[in-house]
Amino acid sequence: MTFKSLEHLSMLCMLILVLGQSCEEIEILDPPDNTGNVVQTSTGDSDALGIYFGLNETATLFVDPASSETYLVDDDVSKYFSNTSFARPSNVSVPNNLDLDQFPLLINEDFLDVVKTDPVFETTSYVGAFGSTMSEKWYSDSNWFNLDPQDVVYNFDKNTAVKVEGYIEQNTTWTKDKQYLILGQVFVKDGVTLTIEPGTVVFGNKGTGVEAGVLIFNRGSKINANGTPEEPIVFTGTADAGERTRGQWGGVVFLGRAPNNKGDDILIEGIQGDEADDGLFGGNDETDSSGTFSFWRVEYAGIAITPGNEVNSITYGSVGSGTTAHHILITAAGDDAMEWFGGKINMSYIATYNTLDDDLDMDSGFSGTLQYVYIVRNPYAADESGANAFEISSSDAVNTEPITRAQIANATVVGPLYQLDGTDLVYDRLINAGLSSNNDARAYIYNSIILGFPVGAQNP
Repeated sequence: MTFKSLEHLSMLCMLILVLGQSCEEIEILDPPDNTGNVVQTSTGDSDALGIYFGLNETATLFVDPASSETYLVDDDVSKYFSNTSFARPSNVSVPNNLDLDQFPLLINEDFLDVVKTDPVFETTSYVGAFGSTMSEKWYSDSNWFNLDPQDVVYNFDKNTAVKVEGYIEQNTTWTKDKQYLILGQVFVKDGVTLTIEPGTVVFGNKGTGVEAGVLIFNRGSKINANGTPEEPIVFTGTADAGERTRGQWGGVVFLGRAPNNKGDDILIEGIQGDEADDGLFGGNDETDSSGTFSFWRVEYAGIAITPGNEVNSITYGSVGSGTTAHHILITAAGDDAMEWFGGKINMSYIATYNTLDDDLDMDSGFSGTLQYVYIVRNPYAADESGANAFEISSSDAVNTEPITRAQIANATVVGPLYQLDGTDLVYDRLINAGLSSNNDARAYIYNSIILGFPVGAQNP
């Protein structure tokens, strides 16, 4: 949005003041000029509607005045939440112990008007991931919901664990009475379904480069792995309780035939297979299915195979809308918690904690949806490249189709300026934004809460 006069800017400030907002908290800047022979774009064309911004240094950059009419900017978070201890240090003398047992429940659900969203989303009466009471659908008291599983005892036994390596070439079932150890990069081949019983624990081998355990679903393969609230399916590292750190193993990779804007046979980041189709994604089937999975915890995953060539806790390459996925919780990702390259998958009930890089990264023509998202940053840790809760981009080349059109509803995103407010503790300055839209992306976030970031939302 380009402001052609100070009068235009002043009119916007008057509007914001009428709404009870602080004008200086919304910074109005001209976005980069993308006219002429531009190859690279540094901003997207996105929107944020029905958003509560609290304790952000700057609520929004490149603000759309029409959208700002739906914002509430107020740093007094005690007016809106039934407690303000959630995700903050329980004791400043032990700064790493954040209170993860409390949740950002609302005092009143009607403090901000809910905006109408795409019919694909469920209709809610509140903004954010949670209303005034905890929805049963979050299963917050279950075995599944554990943001910090550092002390969970899995009794890993390398001698008795089933070793899995190379290729899974026929339909296979993993059962909860056994432990499974992924050795190196393991590929589920085209036409093969891997079934995992509820309550199964899968371990990823610790290693460098391609020696780290990674489970890869090639195009045409399927996952059938639905845990339950009391018997989640867990992917974790081999370290003992109390000794776990992020990036102990690789992660899980899904590859499909839905569209992306890179091509039809693109090698996903971090994967090096021996056969022609290993690690490739892309196609033209928006409804492509990689199977069904739910009630997963993915812990201490995400590594760099080589510099700039990483495996995330979960990676999606052209995964289509025929895939069913919900109730996914990711802790201590060594890169992104989840990253989507193209595709059109729709997901719900996602929680991430202590991610090093971006929590949820959508790229390369992704056009799916996310609803009910809870992100809690570690205020003391960020990737050297900078970290955002939502990182949404499309392509270096302007108007490359399909353009990323990510839709997000009912997210609560908790950042360091809220977490450390009122203390002398210092956050990692490489933590950037609650939402960053760039490289020609279209990001649409609705009915959400962004707390405590240097920039709440960039280019909404």
